[in-house]
Amino acid sequence: MTADLKRSFSIFYFLLFVPVGMQAPYLFLFFKRQGFTDVQLGALAAVTPVVNALLPPLWGAIADALGDRRRMLTILLVAGAFSFPWLMWTSSFASALTVLAIFSAFAFAPASIADAIALENVPKAGGDYGRLRLWGSIGFAAPLLVFGLVLKRAPAESAASLHPIFIAYTISRLISAAWVGLLPSSRGHGERVLDLHRAGAFLNRKFLALALCALMATGAMSAYYLYFSIYLDEIGIADNLKGYYWALAVAAETVMMLAIGPLIRRIGLKWTFALGILGGALRLFAFSFTLSPVGIAAVQLLHALTLTAFMVSGITFVSRLTPPELRATAQTLWGSVTQGLGSAGGSWLAGVAVAAWGLLPMYRAFSLVSAAALVAAILFLREPKDREQV
Repeated sequence: MTADLKRSFSIFYFLLFVPVGMQAPYLFLFFKRQGFTDVQLGALAAVTPVVNALLPPLWGAIADALGDRRRMLTILLVAGAFSFPWLMWTSSFASALTVLAIFSAFAFAPASIADAIALENVPKAGGDYGRLRLWGSIGFAAPLLVFGLVLKRAPAESAASLHPIFIAYTISRLISAAWVGLLPSSRGHGERVLDLHRAGAFLNRKFLALALCALMATGAMSAYYLYFSIYLDEIGIADNLKGYYWALAVAAETVMMLAIGPLIRRIGLKWTFALGILGGALRLFAFSFTLSPVGIAAVQLLHALTLTAFMVSGITFVSRLTPPELRATAQTLWGSVTQGLGSAGGSWLAGVAVAAWGLLPMYRAFSLVSAAALVAAILFLREPKDREQV
């Protein structure tokens, strides 16, 4: 049974993140080639986080109220699969904004609900969350390597050259939805969705301090996710090579997944979380310079901190601060703070800053925001009690 659980979660995380590895590196490059301005790109990048700030906590609350969280997970995966391809046919800013908002309503909550299911079953699977989640990192990297062979090798191709990404996203997302039935059941409280008494679990000082630090850190790092492919485009990196730079970051993330459990047990969640924020500050500052291809590759290795250390420690932090019956709600609320509010504000400000100052000065300014988040984490976070196995 333990081996079966490990295998089920490993394959599911792989399937869950394959389409993300198609969408994240190329969607905003597609919009750029559609002719949208930097301010419009910032607005488009902000619409997903705005939706994520509002809807995922509702999906999480419904998942907890339904009893078996797998039901809501399947619904969201299927809805995301069928809404994404419509972005291919958006030629105006208004249509792109509308379709992206619809897609975003379903696309990003599944990972948080899956994390709640996984953390509930980690003791049964015999292992740590990081070693299960590393298969998601491998899944993210897989399409990047494939697209390196499929996409055109010359820089500055047309937007239509990126159309294969949209079809492949839908197919892979439907496969991940089909796999949900092979996961173990995960029980929420099974009562009404809205309960003000339960909401108090998220208003304590420890949770709010963690959310504030995450808000600042993810707001800063949103500039990287929005503009990295465009940064590569501006220095003449071909489309087939862009994916390899993203894949290098994922490789560093994956290796770190093997070490993150022991690291947390050694230095604690607080300092692992702070280490992740430090990696973000260094990475953003480095991209405020025009780097050589080798320099870009070296900086991408910091993804081990900015993704793995920050994400795994943050998710585990949230799990320890909330009761078991509210964990889907808690993880989706965490997603709304990080992928939602933080990324919305950061993406919009990044677009405005690039329009006003240019790309490199924007990265430098955002590195200072990340540094401020690091100071706040050191001053205000406290190590939580052990509720879960890391």
